[in-house]
Amino acid sequence: MKKYRIALVDDHPIFVSGLRKLLEEEKDLEVACVAYSYREALEKIPNQKVDLVILDINLSGEDGIQVLRKLREKNADLPVVMLTVEESEEVIYRAIREGARGYILKHYSPEYLLKSIRACLSGEVLLDSEIYSRMLEVIRKENPEEERMLVFDKLSPREIEVAKLIAQGKSNREISELLYISESTVKNHISNILRKLELKDRVDIATLISRARLEET
Repeated sequence: MKKYRIALVDDHPIFVSGLRKLLEEEKDLEVACVAYSYREALEKIPNQKVDLVILDINLSGEDGIQVLRKLREKNADLPVVMLTVEESEEVIYRAIREGARGYILKHYSPEYLLKSIRACLSGEVLLDSEIYSRMLEVIRKENPEEERMLVFDKLSPREIEVAKLIAQGKSNREISELLYISESTVKNHISNILRKLELKDRVDIATLISRARLEET
C-alpha cells in the first residue's frame, strides 16, 4: 500500500504530537517532516518528498498565506491544507484563492480532518459548510451579473447543474448520486466546465457560481 507523506507546520509541540499520532495510526499516511516555524517549513519541505502539507495559518504572528504562496511557487501541484483557529471570512477567502485545497478549523473532529486529507490527496477541494458560508460573505459583495451571463453563455444545462453542486460543496460521488450519473461522467463534466470557463480547479468553479449567485437557484 502506498503511504502518503505529510508535512506538518505548527508551532505548538503538544498539538503536533497529537496530530502526528493520529496520522500515523492510518495505514496509508505517514509524517515526512515537522516544522515549527515558517522559515523552517520553507527550508525543509522543498527538500523532502511530500504529498501534502498541513499548515497553520498563524505562527508567532507571521502570515501563513505568504508561506502557502511560496510553497506553491516552488511546487504548484503540492496540496496544502490550512489547519487553524482563524475564522475570519477575508482570511479564509485569501487562503482558498491562493490555492489551499482545504481549510479546517482546529475544533473539527479527527474524522473530518482525515476525510479532508484524503479528498485533497485525490485532487478534490473539501470545504465544510461553515467555512463555505463564511467565504460566501466575501464573494457575495461583488456584482453577479457578468458572472451569471458567462455561465449561461458557455455551459450546458447539465454542466450548470454540476457546477451548482460543486458550489454547494458536494463531492464527485455525491454529485453522481444526486444526478444519477457515473463518477466518470461527473469528472468529464468538471473537465468541460474548467476548459470552457478557463478555470483552474473546483474552488474557481465554486467561486464563480457563488459570485453569480446561482448555487441555490
